Amino acid sequence: MTFLIDANVIVYAAVPSKYRDACLEILEAVAEGKAEGRVSTAIIEEVWHIELSGRAGAIDGLARQTCLAFSPLLPVNDQIIGRALDLEARRLGANDRIHVATALANDIDTIVSADADFDHVPAIRRVDPLDEAQRSRVLRS
Repeated sequence: MTFLIDANVIVYAAVPSKYRDACLEILEAVAEGKAEGRVSTAIIEEVWHIELSGRAGAIDGLARQTCLAFSPLLPVNDQIIGRALDLEARRLGANDRIHVATALANDIDTIVSADADFDHVPAIRRVDPLDEAQRSRVLRS
């Protein structure tokens, strides 16, 4: 099963947090070829924004490392932006709508994310990194 990896999974894996171990497990499984996680250009932009802002502490180079690790990235094009603009998801901001539209345009119906707002989007299934059963299921498929 191919799944989209949200920016928060990448950032939480790089900083001390309750999510760190679970997020590292996901990223390591993808790096080792045991799971099929994908990242888009919009997710790289979000990680880079957090990196440059300093909000998450010293995560210098995280966007570049992520870009290299997940290349080729899923592109964000005019059609995806249009789909994001049309998405009925009042709780989601612009970036998250773009993530959903990118996933759906690439036949991906699952996003691994700590953001529970994705739970209110019927077209996508969110896997919480802290939910061991869900995490194991995604990593095994």
